[in-house]
Amino acid sequence: SLSATAVTGLAAITFLIYGIMQVFAGITADRFGGFKTFLLGAFLLSFSSVLFPFAYSPFMLFLSRAFIGFSAGFIFISLIKILSTIYKEDEFPLYLGFSLLLGYSGGIFATYPLERAVSFIGWRNSFLIAGVVCSFFTVIGLPFLKKAGETFTQKQTFSLPRFLKVVKNTRSFPLVIAGPVNFGIYFLFQSSIGKKFLEDFWNIPSPRASLFTFIMIVVNTAFAFLSAYATALTGKRKPIIIFSTTTTLIAVSILLFNLLFKIHTGLFLLSYIFLAISAAVFPVYVTAMKEMNSIELTATSVGFLNTVSYLCVTLINFISGRILDFFSYSAVKITGVIIYPAVAYRTIFLVCLLLSLFSFLISLTLKEPGDIEAK
Repeated sequence: SLSATAVTGLAAITFLIYGIMQVFAGITADRFGGFKTFLLGAFLLSFSSVLFPFAYSPFMLFLSRAFIGFSAGFIFISLIKILSTIYKEDEFPLYLGFSLLLGYSGGIFATYPLERAVSFIGWRNSFLIAGVVCSFFTVIGLPFLKKAGETFTQKQTFSLPRFLKVVKNTRSFPLVIAGPVNFGIYFLFQSSIGKKFLEDFWNIPSPRASLFTFIMIVVNTAFAFLSAYATALTGKRKPIIIFSTTTTLIAVSILLFNLLFKIHTGLFLLSYIFLAISAAVFPVYVTAMKEMNSIELTATSVGFLNTVSYLCVTLINFISGRILDFFSYSAVKITGVIIYPAVAYRTIFLVCLLLSLFSFLISLTLKEPGDIEAK
């Protein structure tokens, strides 16, 4: 069986490749246009999604997941480029929120519904169905994407100085630090250890534990649109971002407190919901990052933010896996399932608390993008 590091690594490799791809996808979208790169990503993602269920060795599992991360890397950044091309600047956050509302709905099925599907028909059949559905919608959208790609063309060429201008933009540093930390902590609980922790510490059955993470992504989906609507309505970014980092700090504090004093499982659900609300502010981070850079570098700048975000996801997942492995000597094995001790989770929560505090303090230094002229 795979170790905790290997299991979390299977998820982390997708995020790692996806994150690295974000900069490349952003540069490509700025160069060739969002519609063309979106079409490329959709075809590659369809192929890799169908390939994954047929992986019968650890090597093929990791390889197919890496390919999924590579191909999916084109989708979101291309969408950002498409929206910035079609809509006005003050309309961008609202339509981004609406797009994410539709996109995140797919992630809802990756929690409780997927757990139920796997229990009934197995993981291979479940993921094969997902791959077929992905391929179906790619074929359906092909005529529109081809026509739109011919209408909206790009005439830019890649320039290293322009890319470095995004990287060296000190005005966006608070965004590039606070956003990825918040996002990484949310992903740790939603995708990696959130369900496992509930099973180990509170002996919650798998279906009910997966319901917790299902609620997280439902809340995250709803609040992603609400945060985009709020920033479009008010024209403000900084207050919403500070709200995000504060909420993460509160959520992790509740997690650690409840773990130490074992008050009630409801507090864990509350903290999970807070993490989901905090991460739902990511459209505001994207909008602010876009506004702090020149318009022709929209995809490149957002791609850079996303790269840092998923590198942070990978790092936090790796550290958590190492912590679980470190305390594996005191873990117990029941019917083939490893149950990790509370001290392992206390250590992980403490690391998250320190990271969330750092993220909060950094967010206070952010300047309102509307008060800055992007140069």
